[in-house]
Amino acid sequence: MTKKFYELTPEERLDLLNLPEELMARFVKDQEVAHQDLVENYLTDFALPEGMVRHLVLDNQSYQVPMVTEEPSVIAAANNGARLFKMGGGFKSAGTSQAILGGQILFEHIDFEQLQSFIAANKYEIFQAAEAAKPSLYRRGGGLRSINLRHVSGHRASLDILVDTSQSMGANAVNTILESIRLIFEPFDDQILGAILTNAGHQSVVSVTGRVPVTALGGFDAAQRIVDLADFAKVDPDRAVTENKGIFNGLSAVVLALGNDWRAVEAAGHAYASRSGQYQALTNWRVSDDHEFLEGEFSLPLNLGRVGGAIAGLTKAQDNLALLGNPTLDEMKKIVLSVGLSSNLAALKAIAGEGIQAGHMRMQARLLAISVGATTDEIVPLAKKLTKSPAINEENAKKLLGELRHHESEVK
Repeated sequence: MTKKFYELTPEERLDLLNLPEELMARFVKDQEVAHQDLVENYLTDFALPEGMVRHLVLDNQSYQVPMVTEEPSVIAAANNGARLFKMGGGFKSAGTSQAILGGQILFEHIDFEQLQSFIAANKYEIFQAAEAAKPSLYRRGGGLRSINLRHVSGHRASLDILVDTSQSMGANAVNTILESIRLIFEPFDDQILGAILTNAGHQSVVSVTGRVPVTALGGFDAAQRIVDLADFAKVDPDRAVTENKGIFNGLSAVVLALGNDWRAVEAAGHAYASRSGQYQALTNWRVSDDHEFLEGEFSLPLNLGRVGGAIAGLTKAQDNLALLGNPTLDEMKKIVLSVGLSSNLAALKAIAGEGIQAGHMRMQARLLAISVGATTDEIVPLAKKLTKSPAINEENAKKLLGELRHHESEVK
């Protein structure tokens, strides 16, 4: 019997694709045995560059923060922002975040009062079913914490559950608990649309603050321009979209480096940005009353994990947690937020000052140098020549590379 594509080994899949020999060899070279069961139809590993933020200071402790991204200027910007915040004493946090993930059983064409009475009568059974579904989670101190029936619209309702997920992000745990609880609602089976976790994270909001001396920004006027630019994104959704994207440039790069679900984090973040009824920037900025500091604040729902999920199968994620100093889950969340606020500051400072393109083009010059065939020793000097030239493009890069090599040959 012929195997289905997903049943084949990675090598068999590649053979079936009839790839050119060189391409086939590159795919095979980058295969990782430990990753073959992480995704369906596995072919090979796709590598992204990893860099880091050096000496990010949070609550008087310094962290080395790994970041994974393909965008050239992201890590440089995050380092610049973290450096500026360090001048003001680093980032501060308050309280301890909760590892709480929500879930929903979705009902339609329901008599709300009838369903409410059923839940009240079966509350004990619901909590018992949850514990029976995930006993290992309860042994780690987690488990189902609350249930609440919420009217949505018309004859629609949602049974909202909150689960303490301990040290894991908890997606699988919540979905398993939901499936177990759902069996109790057999009398309403025809009215159940589905049972699924929610990434909204209403109970998992984390906050950090930081301040920068206005002298480090060029004075009071420069700091006020940053505040004015940030305030613009509070009233104009078009500007807010781009500002929040800049925040996630840095934040999501850390989430990815730690083997977590950056898509869930961003979805929750964008929903949180719309909680007032209008999409707004996620951060808040002001100049202190004494005009000495620019102060920033960032709050975001964050459902992350240190164990479970794909982390167990991603050696790099485990290594990056070690690089970060194996922080607690609460510390990890606040570190992630701090990088997001650093990225935001760097972007606002650039836009309000020299313009965003100046920094982007410096990094673009390095990429262009690589693309025209510069060697490791040639990349930096060629990039410097490109940034000082009138045109940063491929034609000019080739010309300057030729001149650089000619000069080097004459020196030798």
